[in-house]
Amino acid sequence: MKKITFILALFLMSASLVFTSCNGGNGDETEGQDSTAVAEVSEFDLLVKHIEGNGDFINSKKVPTMITAEKVHEMLGETIHLIDLRSGKDFAGGHIDGAENVKLGELLDYMESIDAASFEKVVLVCYSGQSASLGTAVLQLLGYDNAYAMKWGMSGWNPKFATEKWLAKVSDKYESVLETTENVKAAAGEYPTLSTGLATGEEILKNRAQAILQNGFKAVSVSADDVMGEPSAFYIVNYWPKALYDKGHITGAVQYDPKKSLGTTTSLSTLPTDKPIVTYCFTGQHAAFVTAYLSILGYDARTISYGANSFMNNMMKTDEEIGHGFSKKACMNYPTITSEYVESEGTEEVGGC
Repeated sequence: MKKITFILALFLMSASLVFTSCNGGNGDETEGQDSTAVAEVSEFDLLVKHIEGNGDFINSKKVPTMITAEKVHEMLGETIHLIDLRSGKDFAGGHIDGAENVKLGELLDYMESIDAASFEKVVLVCYSGQSASLGTAVLQLLGYDNAYAMKWGMSGWNPKFATEKWLAKVSDKYESVLETTENVKAAAGEYPTLSTGLATGEEILKNRAQAILQNGFKAVSVSADDVMGEPSAFYIVNYWPKALYDKGHITGAVQYDPKKSLGTTTSLSTLPTDKPIVTYCFTGQHAAFVTAYLSILGYDARTISYGANSFMNNMMKTDEEIGHGFSKKACMNYPTITSEYVESEGTEEVGGC
């Protein structure tokens, strides 16, 4: 009798398992409903996956894509296309022969209007190389892998353009207060939240890129005085190799290895989302590439105009290991041409960096 009871219990248990299995394991589940919860992918995740999956430009050896004035001069008349980002008035007063004057905010529309791939290099030119670096970074992230910024801007083309820019901006005023203490990176935290309403990384990238260009370089630049006056108000990124960081850096600055430390598998998550991030390099040009990238990702990113040259120029010129110190020796003496300037009605002509 006990044996029959045991077999009956075993039969009922098996039937129950079959019924439960056929019903998806949940008696309350409606027919056709998927029981697997799908995690929502954030816009930030979509964007960064797209960027890192298409070369991860900022964390590659390719960055910064820059070209010297000498090389540009050598390539004139060949497969090179020059885009001058300066104001219309300054462009008319003197520019490189063959250059097209385009506003930074209209750069993407202009690039779509030309056959950019037909040129060996598309070179952006500005006053100091910093606005051009910002624009070039955006173009590279969008897939224009032949985009370059001209080093030092028009200041490197002819010394007459450097008078009010590079030659007026170099300084040694904060060399004596640099620190050599190593500051540690912040703890890993949350990434920025994006809300473009777009569904793909490619769409989000283009939307964010246009916003950065429309705002211009001045929106993401700060002076050395701003940072030195209240360094604790910023998360300061020293974008130099460690050996040079150890020679002297801004108080509180944290060292990040150039070209490899700002990815999701490295140290990107250590950047805060609750305060401005100021990145500085030697000249402000490489940092402008980084600032474009971080701004696109949603960080409140800034860069120190003219880089370390704006506060420790003498040290950079005398210490060969650091280098990158700007002087009049960096200025070539190449010719320019002029053109007629017609101010557009209702358009304010502005300069930049």
